[in-house]
Amino acid sequence: MQQIAKIKQDKSVRPRLIWACLCVALLVSAIYVTVSYRLTADITVRSELKAMGHITSLVSNELSQLKSQAIDAENVDLILSEILLSAVNSPAFITVSTPEQQWHKNLLISSNQRSTLLQLVAEAEDNAEPIELDDNTFLWQQRRIGQYQITFVQQTQALDLTLEFVAKRLLITSIIVFWIAVWLALTLASVIARRAQQVNESLAYIATHDSLTGLPNRLHLIELLENSLGPVTDDTDTPVDEGCLLIVDLDRFKEVNDSFGYAAGDTLLREVARRVSGLISAPAELIRTGGDEFIIWAPDYTIERAKTLSLEIVNSCNSPILINGLTVNSGASIGISHYPSQAEDTAGLIVCADTAMHKAKAMRSGWQVYDNKKIADYKDILQLRAELSDALARQQIILYYQPKVDLATGEITGAEALCRWQHPRLGLLGPGEFIDLIEHSGKVQEFGRYIIATAAAQAEQWHSEGLLVPIAINLSPYNLLDPGLADFIGETLQRHEIPPQFIEIELTENETCINIDYIQSALAQIRKLGVSLAIDDFGTGMSSLAYLSALRVNVLKIDRTFICDLTTNKGHRAIIAAAVTLSQSFGCDMVAEGVETQEQARMLYDMGCRAAQGFLFARPMPAEAFHDLLTQQQPQFSNAF
Repeated sequence: MQQIAKIKQDKSVRPRLIWACLCVALLVSAIYVTVSYRLTADITVRSELKAMGHITSLVSNELSQLKSQAIDAENVDLILSEILLSAVNSPAFITVSTPEQQWHKNLLISSNQRSTLLQLVAEAEDNAEPIELDDNTFLWQQRRIGQYQITFVQQTQALDLTLEFVAKRLLITSIIVFWIAVWLALTLASVIARRAQQVNESLAYIATHDSLTGLPNRLHLIELLENSLGPVTDDTDTPVDEGCLLIVDLDRFKEVNDSFGYAAGDTLLREVARRVSGLISAPAELIRTGGDEFIIWAPDYTIERAKTLSLEIVNSCNSPILINGLTVNSGASIGISHYPSQAEDTAGLIVCADTAMHKAKAMRSGWQVYDNKKIADYKDILQLRAELSDALARQQIILYYQPKVDLATGEITGAEALCRWQHPRLGLLGPGEFIDLIEHSGKVQEFGRYIIATAAAQAEQWHSEGLLVPIAINLSPYNLLDPGLADFIGETLQRHEIPPQFIEIELTENETCINIDYIQSALAQIRKLGVSLAIDDFGTGMSSLAYLSALRVNVLKIDRTFICDLTTNKGHRAIIAAAVTLSQSFGCDMVAEGVETQEQARMLYDMGCRAAQGFLFARPMPAEAFHDLLTQQQPQFSNAF
């Protein structure tokens, strides 16, 4: 059970508070009774001592009125008897002594008791100190008047009676006080316990929910899955028989963040959460686990039902979202894992769904179900993702070059730099096997700068040998979201002493359509450096005329899709003819990609296209092989037109 569940289920606060308050109530009552009892005893003792002080004063006054010749045993005895009998109603005695003689008068006290009490009085230090003898309490007073020392000892009865009377009243009062204290304690404990419960519930909600979208978070997901997949206990629900876990990852979230700011990214996440929440119903739950990733736990869902839900989610995420007056769509890749056929525990389900999600992202298929038979492929993809950092650091990413050829003369007019991964274990990998991984790894900008620096270094080497060949570099539109890209390109050109017209930046049309305003600004900065701009795969996008006019590029590269069946497809010939006319209208050069036959080259030339590249001329090759091609004495390719 998770710690947050312990917080939510902690019901011991209230009884602990009640017991604490009851103990405090008992302590308060005990203190009250003790203090009251002691105070009453002290007041009673002081009252009796005051009365005894009056009696000793009366004795001293009577003695002082006797003349010295009248002081004898009979007179003193008479005075003491009258005073004792008239003023005292409890056992007592009075002793009057001078240096020469001593007189005693007892009332209900034996001589032995008197002797013992006198000895105790002699040992006592304070009149206020009672003396205990034979289970009786005695108070005493001593006074010296002239030559007389008067000692008066009296058994206290008022103290016992008063304390007995007060004890009864205190008992009743203490019971009342105790019950009032109990009532207050219960009330206070109830209020505090209720408040503590509210705090616990608030803490539990904060700990298990995402603050941005209000959705449950990963902690809630782990607890939910453990309860759903684990054995039956008193604290868990009945485990499910089957269910599907869907991991939803947004495809273009980083682009929105970089283009419009984090506030726009937050708006996008909230809107996606709202849309997806509307597509599911209980007991299925949508959870945000962080960043642009969401997870759906759908108990009792079959794989087919999960596929249907995935399609709805992908379509929903592809629908435009209005942010800061502009419409964007996030797109989504979804991985699906099934319980119990593919995994029987929480970690297994998440790993399987995450693996399938990355497969869907790599294939751009929208969604993908985890497939045990393809686990090796999935693991390779995940491992490649983990090895990207080392690949850049160890310069395993290399450039191959494919020539661009003038169809009229057969001469090489430029080169397109195409990346390859010289993998130590898998050998030479083409861009299709790792470019998507780079674009979704967070290293796309680092990768773009790496390619620019590598191509610039090669161009510097060729220029030093007099081989003046422009190099075209393929960049992802995500690279244009790098705010320092234009400055980096300028510094790189300056460091390698390369004229800017010998570097060309190629962007694919369908990707460039995204966020045209920001891309237009970024390309304008690059254009100011004198660097040529090209649109790759032209004709495959949905808004060619609109953004072609806005971007003012230097080169249009017609996509190989229209070249492969040029000789047989009239529609594609019409599109190429229109593209040639369009490029001439905008003052752009036209390059045909994927030319593989002489007949294709001849038709392109006749239609007005003056440059091409493809297997007819050469496949992409290492820099050394391209150098040998450039240093041939005669034109590299014959024109046969």
